[in-house]
Amino acid sequence: MLDKRLKLCAELVRGTRVCDVGTDHAYLVAELLSEGKCVSAVAADINEKPLAAARETLEKAGVSGKAELILSNGLESIPPNGITDIVIAGMGGELIADILSRCNWLEGRNLILQPMSRPERLIDFLCGNGFEILKQRAVTDGRFCYTVINAVKSGVKPFVPTELFRILGKLDLDEPSAKLYAERSAEKLFREGRASGSTEKLALGAEIFKRIGRKDMYSVNDLMILMDKIAPLKNLHKGDNSGLLVGDGNAPVTKVLFALDITCEVVREAAKIGAEAIIAHHPVIFHPLYALNDNDPACLAFKHGIACICFHSPLDMADGGVNDIIFDMLAPILKLKKQSVLEPIHPDGRGYGWVCDMGNKMIPKELGKLLKDVFGCTAVRCTDSDRIVKRLAFCSGGAGGNLPLAIAAGADAYITGDVKHDQWITARNSGIALYDCGHFHTEDIVIPYLVKRFKEEYPQLEAVRAEADKDPVDYIF
Repeated sequence: MLDKRLKLCAELVRGTRVCDVGTDHAYLVAELLSEGKCVSAVAADINEKPLAAARETLEKAGVSGKAELILSNGLESIPPNGITDIVIAGMGGELIADILSRCNWLEGRNLILQPMSRPERLIDFLCGNGFEILKQRAVTDGRFCYTVINAVKSGVKPFVPTELFRILGKLDLDEPSAKLYAERSAEKLFREGRASGSTEKLALGAEIFKRIGRKDMYSVNDLMILMDKIAPLKNLHKGDNSGLLVGDGNAPVTKVLFALDITCEVVREAAKIGAEAIIAHHPVIFHPLYALNDNDPACLAFKHGIACICFHSPLDMADGGVNDIIFDMLAPILKLKKQSVLEPIHPDGRGYGWVCDMGNKMIPKELGKLLKDVFGCTAVRCTDSDRIVKRLAFCSGGAGGNLPLAIAAGADAYITGDVKHDQWITARNSGIALYDCGHFHTEDIVIPYLVKRFKEEYPQLEAVRAEADKDPVDYIF
């Protein structure tokens, strides 16, 4: 009696003479001959001991006269004459690929391949060496789930399979066993992705979940993995509060809301649209909480079961982060060239803001009008200056305190937000043009970037920008 794995292999045999490579006890050969599925067979193995067991099996089944026992390393000692089907089962995918690569008479033979591990390596080999995968099946046997590949060497043009095809091949996901195989493959991808921080494996696992109709594609921890890739937490500035600040890292997520600040309005929006998590730049918890009530957004989020992830200083300093986005917005217009980091924080020189030389020189008032358009500000507060702006410095958010650094760097203009009265006085005294474009407007620019990155790397996750993500300041003119 064959187990389910070998029974599926037997179902795919089509010809009259089968070669079973790595036959072990020859259970498959005995079944095929006893049932008349084939007329004759070759039972091959690399060692004498399994061949002795195979001989005993065939004798008990009364079919020893129809089977030839051959000691062979793979297919090396097998005479090809008359062989219609080749079964290689119970080995690793890489070993099966190696056996096939060393045989030069495979054309036209019906190949039935059952890898115990690394099936993706076998699919890589088949696709890259002129084999056509005719069909692929899956079978569950106890707690194990196996795949069986039916292929033929037809000389088709080699190609590089997609990552999804490497995992699923030609499985029909409407079949229960294939669906279970796909589900377990996805779960493995998620385990590996979370252990290694690979967003690629997480995204692939989510794609498979989508195809089989599973909803819990990502967890809050998966969001953390991608955020740490975008803005590594190792660059956290001392005293900052970033990371998972509210919620359970293992909670499933299908929709995430993005905002600069997690306000009560943003939390209510998340609850209304069914977002299980919010990702923000500013920490939702920064100062000690002395009371817990619905007027605090962190408490309100916890009440609704909404996780809050905040990446503050790491996102300010990240490659492609807030200050790099400002550079990208201004560089094409002003022909900027980076000279130095405005405020180095870490030993590698990473820090806040940039000092840049300008290819297109401007007078301060023209620069102020340009900044209003670029940032979409309601208003730009500024000091005028007699200087032509040839070098500028900028730092996102409330970095008025870095004005002395801009002056020391020889900047003719400094762009930031939340400028205080004494800083305006310092700017006047030093002759530098100072621009307050607002904390919100110099940092909210990162939110579309985050939404875009999540849509690219986690395509099955619904990423939404909060409508309540607005400048908290009203202006009267």
